[in-house]
Amino acid sequence: MSHIAKVKIQGLYGLPTTQTPVTSAMLETVAAYFQRHRGRVLALTGAGVSVPSGIPDYRGSSGTYRVHGHYRPILHHELVSQHASRQRYWARSFFGIRPAFRAEPNTIHNAFASLERAEYLAGLITQNVDGLHLAAGSINVLELHGTLQNVQCLSCKQIESRDGFQAVLEALNPDWTEFNRSMARSGVEPARRPDGDVDLPPGLRYEDFEYPKCRHCHTGNYMPTVVFFGGNVPDKVRSQSHRMVDDASALFVCGTSLATFSAYRLVKQAREQGKEIMVVNYGETRGDKEATAKLEATAEDILPQVATLLAQELRRP
Repeated sequence: MSHIAKVKIQGLYGLPTTQTPVTSAMLETVAAYFQRHRGRVLALTGAGVSVPSGIPDYRGSSGTYRVHGHYRPILHHELVSQHASRQRYWARSFFGIRPAFRAEPNTIHNAFASLERAEYLAGLITQNVDGLHLAAGSINVLELHGTLQNVQCLSCKQIESRDGFQAVLEALNPDWTEFNRSMARSGVEPARRPDGDVDLPPGLRYEDFEYPKCRHCHTGNYMPTVVFFGGNVPDKVRSQSHRMVDDASALFVCGTSLATFSAYRLVKQAREQGKEIMVVNYGETRGDKEATAKLEATAEDILPQVATLLAQELRRP
């Protein structure tokens, strides 16, 4: 087995046994933090921000790794090198991608967008691949782990829309397409994961699923423009994330356990630079020891109310 295959994927952290009610003092603490660093706060978000939009997380209280301890995602090197792994991935995402694309921004995404418009927030780095921060109107967004919106040829690097690619998959797999439509008509949808993956419905086999070669070079295979487990964040994106931390005076971590090193290293960088780090997350995070302040709460309980408080402050004469 290769070194990549041995990488620890789950990285589960502890959850509180009780939930502390959010108080006005907690909200005022967060609001004061944004006021103190107005225009120079960098946000770092994770799956907890998109859970209220119906997109499940991996490590939260109802996350895939906690509910399905046996679940193992496809690794980067498997998707790149193995035909069977590509069949498995495209077959499962065939059913999961349309519901993922129907997800809409929630009050947390909207709150981040309003904080940016009000010039409290300098920018935002998200580990999520759902595109919901952009859909909510946030502008200075870096998608650290890529986006589900596109696919890219591994050979010629040509990029296509995931929506158009889905139409090709549907044409190549008519039986699967009809099964998908019958599920939609019945209102039944398989449980899906943050990357659009689902458990395969009974009666369908991975080995029967067909996927196309690149329509440009005719030899390459496509993969989603996301960073898979065991893969690396592109150099350009990694460099931009470090520059964004350099330019900020404070880092606001929200809705993430920071289990992936690509996100955690940004917290380490901010701490080494002496920046004020606030963490809002329900449950332990990898970066708790680096945090200047930690609020044991969900993003949904904090961000919308803080954005409202700050908007009221701006309207005062």
